[in-house]
Amino acid sequence: MTDQGPRYLNGVTKLTYVPGYGSEDNYVKIDDLIQKPFLKLAFLSTMIVDFPWLFTKLPNNRQIILAKDWDANSESQGLSGIPNTNYLIVHAPKAESGFGCFHAKLMLLIFDKWMRVVISSGNLIPQDWELCENVVFVQDFPSRDKSKEYNGLPEFAQTINDMLVKMGLKTHIITRLPEYDYSKAKAVLIPSIPGTYKGMENIKKFGHGRICKAVKELCGEREDDLQLEVQSSSIGSLNKQFLNEFYRSARGLDPVSAQSRPRPKKGEVVPLPPITVVYPSRKVIDESKYDNPAKSSIASTICLFEQSYNKDTFPKEILRNCISKRDGLLMHSKFILAKYREDLNEAESDPVLDESQENIGGWYYCGSHNFSESALGKVTTSRETKELQIKINNWELGVLFPIYKKEEDYIPSEDHDKRDWFDDHSVPVPYVRPPPQYESDETPKVTS
Repeated sequence: MTDQGPRYLNGVTKLTYVPGYGSEDNYVKIDDLIQKPFLKLAFLSTMIVDFPWLFTKLPNNRQIILAKDWDANSESQGLSGIPNTNYLIVHAPKAESGFGCFHAKLMLLIFDKWMRVVISSGNLIPQDWELCENVVFVQDFPSRDKSKEYNGLPEFAQTINDMLVKMGLKTHIITRLPEYDYSKAKAVLIPSIPGTYKGMENIKKFGHGRICKAVKELCGEREDDLQLEVQSSSIGSLNKQFLNEFYRSARGLDPVSAQSRPRPKKGEVVPLPPITVVYPSRKVIDESKYDNPAKSSIASTICLFEQSYNKDTFPKEILRNCISKRDGLLMHSKFILAKYREDLNEAESDPVLDESQENIGGWYYCGSHNFSESALGKVTTSRETKELQIKINNWELGVLFPIYKKEEDYIPSEDHDKRDWFDDHSVPVPYVRPPPQYESDETPKVTS
């Protein structure tokens, strides 16, 4: 019996399948990704793991390397095996501050003559793959033609390689990465690795600094008004400083620290950038389709601390409700949707519909990053060297893609502003757009 072969050579972003909600063909199931009977070797990463469930998904006669979060009070950094199993457990280094977590969701699945890369928002637990909505990017890579000159790992694979090395792996699956052809890699990887990184070159390797580099290379530095919509299952302690810092990166403009910006004049109000944050109300969670204990379990992963929300600096006015298109479901996905605002009256009459910077209408991100400084990083000025630096607490991984305009994007029409532009461009956004404001009797779901 042979495997089904690579199905996703061009890469695709899909939402997880939930029984009773839509055709299996439109969504993705973990069993279809792993293909248990044909798997030769696997690396998986997660924040939390349900081992009894995972054991049923993976073969018991192949090596499985699993990186996960760990408790410094009862566990230790490094590599260890689970007795009487084929599992090697990886506990990656934590931030020096002690804050943060291992939150990246990556699968490297080795089959006969090809490899599957999966980057998602889902933990290795049944609720993330069978009950609530998560987002998954998957792409298959065939074996490299050994007769052709080898020039080392391209950026996509090198980013994965570097993450694995920093997790503490030295050989294992790392030695397999050069065997595959990444020439059709579709995504730009956005990693976060705990640490403080000084200088612009290093800032742009991680977190929103990496988003800045990706956007600049794909879309160019664009002062155009960019409308941002961020859907996150957890929200950090947001403030104007972080939002403006993130907004610069989202436009491909070099990050600057608060210390290096001109101080606002007396009485001057620093404006909020055009960012909307999509996050569910308590009412949406209470009225979701789940029974307990599933409802409580899923709700526990949707987090905005009451202490953060009640700060005077928290921008409550940018929050919008998160309501699933699949009625009654809750989501653990993370999306950033970016669209450049343009005047259609000034659009070219005969545009060239190609994959050029000029034809990019926006971009989108999906992956494990929640909307927080711990995940995306905070830019400051080093007291010692006076260099810019970015500080990151979490391990994270996501993917970013440009969105190229279609012919109808250049044609004014009555329903132009009513259509869901991202849906028109095949971005599998799980929530209702535009996201509505909370009703008068609603408040965001907060955690005390």
